[in-house]
Amino acid sequence: MAHYLYEQQRGRGVPIMRHSASPPRRWLQWASSLVLIAAGCADPPVEAQVASAAPSVPAGQARIWFYRNWLPSESLNLANIDVNGSYYGSVANGGAFYRDVPPGHYHIAPVSYNRDVNQNRDVDVAPGQQVYIKILTSQSWDGACRDCVRDTFYAWLIPQEVAHAEIVRDHGGS
Repeated sequence: MAHYLYEQQRGRGVPIMRHSASPPRRWLQWASSLVLIAAGCADPPVEAQVASAAPSVPAGQARIWFYRNWLPSESLNLANIDVNGSYYGSVANGGAFYRDVPPGHYHIAPVSYNRDVNQNRDVDVAPGQQVYIKILTSQSWDGACRDCVRDTFYAWLIPQEVAHAEIVRDHGGS
């Protein structure tokens, strides 16, 4: 119920609205806002869609996973991945993907503005095997520019148990 004040205008009262919402409605708006804020701070639901729910590795194939932990202070640029000298895919900050490949030797090289030691990784995969490559970012390393921020990506081979936990925790299974 709205409350009105009366103002004298040329000798007669003119209603002026003082409050647009009644106290119970205002409380409901306040409580709804608080619930939305709390929901925005909650962790996303963890789905078991990562490696355990992904389709099984096709017969005679191997699987290479690529992922990046969600780090809001790191580069939001895509990390482009070259495998054996050809573009293979891109992984975003907080993203993950995999490729099924024939067994063999693979040279994994994240595309970077700068070159550093230990950026690339060589892996040998056997039929049915899954390997996990974590892509890390270093924006503070730049040999060519003192005041520039350039993406330098690194590929690290991570044990399966650790990678599963990181992907589930940081990516919610996506």
